[in-house]
Amino acid sequence: MRKNIIFLIVAFISFHLFLEAGKFFIKPEGIDRVEVLNDGWDVCYNDTEFKDVKLSELRKLIGNGTKRGDRLTFVKKDLDISGSLNPTLMLETRFSTCKVSVDGKEIERKYIYDFIRGDYIGCSNNFISLPRTYGISELSIEMLVAEDGAYNYYRAPVVGEYIDLYLYEVYSNLFVFMSSAFLIIFGFIFFVIALGFQSNLPEIKMLTFSALLFIDLGVWFLTQFEVLHMFVDFGRTQTEVEYISLYLVVPLMYMVMGGNGNYFKKKRFMIVAVISTLIAIVPIFLHFVKVVHINQMLTLYQVNALGLYIFMIAMIYNDEKNKRVTKPMRIQLIGQGMLAFSFLFNVFFYYLEVFGISEQVMFSKKIVPVGTMCMVFATLVNYNIYISESLARKKEYESLAHFAYADGLTDLPNRSKFEKHIGDLAKRGDDYCVISIDLNGLKAVNDIQGHLMGDKYLREFGSVLKESIGERGFIARIGGDEFAAVLQGENIGYADEVIKCAEYELNRLNLEDLDIERSAAFGYAYKHEVESNDWRDVYLLADERMYVRKSEMKKAK
Repeated sequence: MRKNIIFLIVAFISFHLFLEAGKFFIKPEGIDRVEVLNDGWDVCYNDTEFKDVKLSELRKLIGNGTKRGDRLTFVKKDLDISGSLNPTLMLETRFSTCKVSVDGKEIERKYIYDFIRGDYIGCSNNFISLPRTYGISELSIEMLVAEDGAYNYYRAPVVGEYIDLYLYEVYSNLFVFMSSAFLIIFGFIFFVIALGFQSNLPEIKMLTFSALLFIDLGVWFLTQFEVLHMFVDFGRTQTEVEYISLYLVVPLMYMVMGGNGNYFKKKRFMIVAVISTLIAIVPIFLHFVKVVHINQMLTLYQVNALGLYIFMIAMIYNDEKNKRVTKPMRIQLIGQGMLAFSFLFNVFFYYLEVFGISEQVMFSKKIVPVGTMCMVFATLVNYNIYISESLARKKEYESLAHFAYADGLTDLPNRSKFEKHIGDLAKRGDDYCVISIDLNGLKAVNDIQGHLMGDKYLREFGSVLKESIGERGFIARIGGDEFAAVLQGENIGYADEVIKCAEYELNRLNLEDLDIERSAAFGYAYKHEVESNDWRDVYLLADERMYVRKSEMKKAK
């Protein structure tokens, strides 16, 4: 347990150090030329004017968040873009229209007709090309708010060369982008692996649902931080994907929880999980039937998530009290707990922003990706434990199976294995050859020279049979001094050759070691020689011929 936790911590720290090192070494030179336009704005909020303000402090001046229908005009009279060959403005719009003008000339307008039609307007980062000028210009941005609570604090526009702005945005969100890409790729790989097991074990169910959760969170991070639009233009759909993926976190967390604790058989858990899932799906449904916009039901999601946290704590407490929490479960719960805590932390700072107390700090925004990575590494440790235990169980099973069907002294298959092998062969109806073998003189060796010498005799004879028959047939020790072999297929005609080879090896051992006089009697029979389909009749015929041979050897001696 301690070793796994240490591995989890080291891996987690290493991953984040790798991201920070990458961010340090790949910082683009062009982002130093980007200018964040936070100072020197004249703002008109509905009919109220504010002069020379910082956008980061505008909320304190206005005193409240925006409402639907609010109009905002931002004017910056000292914009200097004369040094840019391709001046571009990066402007974030949140559930609002925008109209951008330079020196009184309209450059761009977005989402105005969507607002008029009552269509849904999401959030996006807009790259707007500005006219090339040779002096100081006046920049004007007009916004018409389409949703309550669209702006609580205001992100300052950024101006610079297009490529510099693009690199600036990628670099600023590098942690989010790398984390999201990792979660989606990792989740997909784990999902495929989990499906490959095709098992109903709780561990596999938990891994499957965890993989889906990681993919969902990866998509949410890309859309919440508005990174996805930099690679694919989704328009307002990006915001819809953001909220859909967010609302699905709760049902997926219930699935992970159910798989980890094997709760799917518990009626109380299933009732709560189904109700919570319906609460998550209803806002999505209502949005697409145009009853209410999906972002307006965020509070419902947060209450639903809070219910999940309380229920999860109650279930864990009950399992701990009844000592049903295993070590792998505990590791997974630590990861889930970190993710849950990160969401609570994020929501706390979100409401500080909503009530105008303070703007969300970057750490409060990025803590959910950090919490998710904690759960990822906990899942990795859990998966490692599961694989290790599975391999150990498989090895133990194979060992038990070997002891059940193997002779402990010669390491050959025993009588049970022989009967199973030849019984399966008889069912197929193929022709085969059974060789009955009896080791001569074993009783005398045991009586005169002791059982240790007798065991040596048996082990040596087992090795002789393995070498003589090898891969051409099946060999078994079926009694004290009784052995049997089965030849089939293309090897069915090698009985005489096998016997000669075994007798040769026995004679060679006799010359090397005079302590034991080694010999064996062989007799064989084919299935086609008996009328019945019973393998026992074939074996009895081979055994009769072996005893005939044994009698001949005694007379010759």
